[in-house]
Amino acid sequence: MATGRESADRSMAKSGEDRTEKATPKRRQEALERGQVARSKEINTAMALLVLFGMLAFVGTWALGRFMTLMTVSLRDAGESDGISRAEGWAILMQAGETTAAITAPFAIAGLIGGVIAAGVQVKPGIYMKVLKPRFSGINPKNGVKRLASPRSLVSVVKDIFKLLAIGGLGFAILSNAMPDLFGLMGASPGRVLVVVAALVLQLGLSFTGAYILIAILDFIFERWQTERDMRMTKQEVKREAKDQDLSPEIKGQIKQKQREAAVRRMMAAVPDADVVITNPTHFAVALRYATSLPAPKVVAKGADAVARRIIAVAEEHEVAVVQDPPLARSLFAAAEVGDYIPADAFAAVAEILAHVYRIAGRQPAAA
Repeated sequence: MATGRESADRSMAKSGEDRTEKATPKRRQEALERGQVARSKEINTAMALLVLFGMLAFVGTWALGRFMTLMTVSLRDAGESDGISRAEGWAILMQAGETTAAITAPFAIAGLIGGVIAAGVQVKPGIYMKVLKPRFSGINPKNGVKRLASPRSLVSVVKDIFKLLAIGGLGFAILSNAMPDLFGLMGASPGRVLVVVAALVLQLGLSFTGAYILIAILDFIFERWQTERDMRMTKQEVKREAKDQDLSPEIKGQIKQKQREAAVRRMMAAVPDADVVITNPTHFAVALRYATSLPAPKVVAKGADAVARRIIAVAEEHEVAVVQDPPLARSLFAAAEVGDYIPADAFAAVAEILAHVYRIAGRQPAAA
């Protein structure tokens, strides 16, 4: 929980104080846990192209040979009037499946390894629960419109235009140089056509891969710069963090205790506005509030044991519905923090409870 002075610091930063200081190790670790890291999608695209055309260069001839053998065997008896037996058809089908798996397996394995490498070179390996936790703000239409109108979106559009011009120009240059060879294929044998076209496709692919690798490096450098800029701190925030680290464990414990007490008081103040309190019945209590303007019901208070009993008492005092549902109460208590929307897997159960509460009370959800 943020203290009042920390909130004031953030307010000062938002009101115009310059963020001129580099992020501290603590700020960087917090950003990493939230998934706020320098990450370029171009590296994934470059790695995918490198894997695809690299594998084509190494095993393309072998894969084409296996494919031609498969087609020869599959179509060998297609013109026979008697057709083929069920056993022969099953044998052909099994052989086709085995050949297809053999052809695609090297590409799939190489793609998996390439994806792991592309992620590993950008983000420190690890499991961060805050990243895995669903965030309903990501599907909020208002937030989506804000993102579309943000400077970052404009930069993304400029980068996409640059990529289109670079790749398009490179492809045009290669195809222009290859036109004499392509015109010379008129009347050529199918084998000659296949060799020339395959060589051209491989040249295009490797050229595009090289260009994309360069684009990915430049984009990653830009993303690193942008991320560092976003994580900058004000001088006041740096001082506050340094002071917090210098505090003795006893003082830190007292501050945390006061923060917990303040958080409990805020929760208790929010309980009267809740629509329902779901209980275990006394071990856990989760107070939910819903309005038509919200994307989902929101947790406004939760607690265990003594805090749970206080929440239930406040709810009963203000005539807020209290519903016993132990599995749901335990699930909501573990999956959502105060201020979070309920997880998607609890939508159906909570909706049923809220509908019952509204029906008994003879009212509709609030507008806001």
